[in-house]
Amino acid sequence: MTDALRSQFSTCYAEARTKLLASAEAANATVESHVLDTHTGALGETLATDTVLIAPEGAENLLVITSGTHGVEGFPGSGCQIGLLRDANMLGIAKANRVAILLIHAVNPHGFSHIRRTNEDNIDINRNCVDFAHPLPANADYREVHDLLVPKAWPPTGANERALDAWRETNGAERLRTALTIGQYHTPNGLFYGGTAPSWSHRTLRAILKRHLPEYRGIGLIDFHTGLGPSGHGEKIFIGGPDAAMEQPRARAIWGSDIVPIGTTGAASVTVSGPIVRLVYEEA
Repeated sequence: MTDALRSQFSTCYAEARTKLLASAEAANATVESHVLDTHTGALGETLATDTVLIAPEGAENLLVITSGTHGVEGFPGSGCQIGLLRDANMLGIAKANRVAILLIHAVNPHGFSHIRRTNEDNIDINRNCVDFAHPLPANADYREVHDLLVPKAWPPTGANERALDAWRETNGAERLRTALTIGQYHTPNGLFYGGTAPSWSHRTLRAILKRHLPEYRGIGLIDFHTGLGPSGHGEKIFIGGPDAAMEQPRARAIWGSDIVPIGTTGAASVTVSGPIVRLVYEEA
């Protein structure tokens, strides 16, 4: 990795935010900051979701790039956003093709700063974007395994691990993975908790999208995550909207033939409830 490439990345949220804002200023971009004023960062710093907009005159389409939906996963996403702001050639290509770029940095700033996947309330933002006016998604299997996954004693006892292995053997590893990761809305101290109301990050992101998306004819979204699949490999997980199957040919034409529809055989992730992409379809 070259020094220039290495300099895009950071060792903490505060450093990442400083680099982003400096790079945005150098690129003459429009910056807005949405401050989480009820909490501070791990170093006592201000926490915020910052937006950086580069909108060439006459732009018809908008590329939205988000980082830090899962807090600690913000490090690589932030580095890519900063790298884009420093890439005059890429910005020139976007301008020539009348594409505006909206960077949303640190969707979940608390998790980013405190090195947590979840937010300040243990909410997984990518499970929180459901319609809370309707009954919440059920996950009966998670109720069964919660005490085994989050035991009262830590590290887990041998009996605890044997019980979890027995559940897996009886019900299958895929069913356990689904129970664990699709999202659950009844155990606040549990894993992949989706909450019972829109979180600060949900409300902030929706407000940002509501403001910007209606101005454009075409919208693309890249939401940077990490941790799934082989080391060093970024799987292009495609979620889509209500007509996701019909969207797949267009998605492949735009993003490449190697997109992987979520929840399909061989995909790194199962279909989840309440992903942030849902907000894009609602606000566009």
